[in-house]
Amino acid sequence: GFGIYYWSINLGAFLFPLVLVPWLKHSYGWHWVIIAAAIGTGTMLIPMALFFREPARPTEGSAARASLVQTLANAFEIVFSPVVMAHRLARRSLPAATGVAVGLLAFGAWAVYEYATPPEAEIYVEAVPHTRWGKTLLVAVRRDQSNPADFRLQEAGANPAQAGRPLYRLEVFKSSDQPGFLDALVTELRERLDWQQLDQAVLRQILQESEQRPVLRVSRQPGGPSGEAAAAVDLRRTGPGRYHLQVRAGQPDDAVLTAALSRVEDEPLLVGVERGALREALDETARRPFFLLFLFLFFATALLAVILRERLQAGAAAAGRYIPWLVVAAMLGSIWLLPGLTLFARILCSCVYLTILSVFRMDLADTARFRDHFRFLLMIFIYSGFWVLYFQMFDSVLWYVKAYVDAAPLDDLVNSALAALGVAWRWRFDVEHVTVINAGTIIALQLVISKLFEKRSALPTMITGIVLGTAGFAILAISPHIWVFVLGNIVFSLGEMTAHPKFFSYVGQIAPRAHVAMYMGYLSLYGVIGSSIAGVLGANLYVRFVDRMNQPRLLWLIFAGIGAATVVGLLLYHKFLNPHQKAAADDATA
Repeated sequence: GFGIYYWSINLGAFLFPLVLVPWLKHSYGWHWVIIAAAIGTGTMLIPMALFFREPARPTEGSAARASLVQTLANAFEIVFSPVVMAHRLARRSLPAATGVAVGLLAFGAWAVYEYATPPEAEIYVEAVPHTRWGKTLLVAVRRDQSNPADFRLQEAGANPAQAGRPLYRLEVFKSSDQPGFLDALVTELRERLDWQQLDQAVLRQILQESEQRPVLRVSRQPGGPSGEAAAAVDLRRTGPGRYHLQVRAGQPDDAVLTAALSRVEDEPLLVGVERGALREALDETARRPFFLLFLFLFFATALLAVILRERLQAGAAAAGRYIPWLVVAAMLGSIWLLPGLTLFARILCSCVYLTILSVFRMDLADTARFRDHFRFLLMIFIYSGFWVLYFQMFDSVLWYVKAYVDAAPLDDLVNSALAALGVAWRWRFDVEHVTVINAGTIIALQLVISKLFEKRSALPTMITGIVLGTAGFAILAISPHIWVFVLGNIVFSLGEMTAHPKFFSYVGQIAPRAHVAMYMGYLSLYGVIGSSIAGVLGANLYVRFVDRMNQPRLLWLIFAGIGAATVVGLLLYHKFLNPHQKAAADDATA
């Protein structure tokens, strides 16, 4: 049943990018793709409103129903289960309590240090300058297989470091190994820049040096002189191709930014740094990394709430009803007094921290129930490792396809097939078709895979699927050739359609009988955790290993390692926590 469900939701993921996205993108622009997606999502409400009916509820006699507030508090038990289990651990013995306290204080010290330390930003100079025969050429290697041109050469004004001399900018979109590329570029540079001595060997050296981009590290020192803007800027060379720009000012005004840009442009290797990039880097150094401090404050306040809740349950004065509000009010006050946070961050944190009030409505006496919740949350976190891989299909994989994958062989094959059918239309592979390959594979094979694994145990089937998904990313590391990419995508899709439907079954098996509905509701956390990690991790790894090091193979091997770690984590979880046996025992008792 879950296989059929998964098959159906991929129909839209197949048809929309295959037909509608290319037409809208080329005819009207990307914004109409977003509008069409919103309209399509909204229209799904129509059949639901017309035809969906709530199933009949079983007769429950005169049993009292829980209030909405109590229902929400019960639902938050899973979220706060790590806090409750930490409290239970601390109560076992003095060494255990000491360990919990030391761990929490150490994490808090780390969070405060990260928040208080001014962050730094790095600018990887996009256009590397090369001065030859009286002219300076800025070379920016930006791989883009979707660009019909191999390169673009244009005049970029006067060279700030060499007044009066012209400055040219060369953008390279394709690999220098492409047949005829070097010949065409040598001819262009000889004509436009009058570099008659230029040959292929020198040009190849220039292109190779351009991929080793200079790095400008930017930091700020609060306060500083209030006199001339130039006095607030300090630029030093810290190594080969590495520089450190320090701005001794609070929020830099235009005068300070202009002074900083002037100092940067005095360095020949930093001529390619643009004003916008420098302003963005300075703005980044003004932001405070609050996430760790947010986690610490949330966990510490929730732990305090658990301690107070137990004491209130044991019998407290009537005044105890005000304690929850005092605790949360104190926490909200600290959030609104902390410097360096945006208004949106303060409002969002306030909404999250209000959920701590639910702790005071929970029954904390049943330790076994919270242990089950914690185990379930741990399993969701482990399984989300596979979805870190999946969500790369919407981030780093698309960037990789645009920069490295030459889809000409696939285009030729599809267009030949269309011509044989008498269709006069030129098809061209683009990034939106990555989703088409994934969804098309699932549509073609999901029911077959579901039937094949129908009677097999859930966990071994999940492991098989995750191994296939991991193999798909390992295949991407072999080569950027289009057929290798298609194969890797198909293998990953096979893993996805094998693992995910059985995941629903697995949750149903390990969930305590009394909490199956709540567990099935919370299982979507795999997507929240996976996408949250995938976006940040994928972007940072792509910049580090692909943009800066030109090593996409390392990127895919790292993600394959994450898939392997997910497999190991699930095996260890199942072996030592025995959730299936626990659920079976619950059923037998019931």
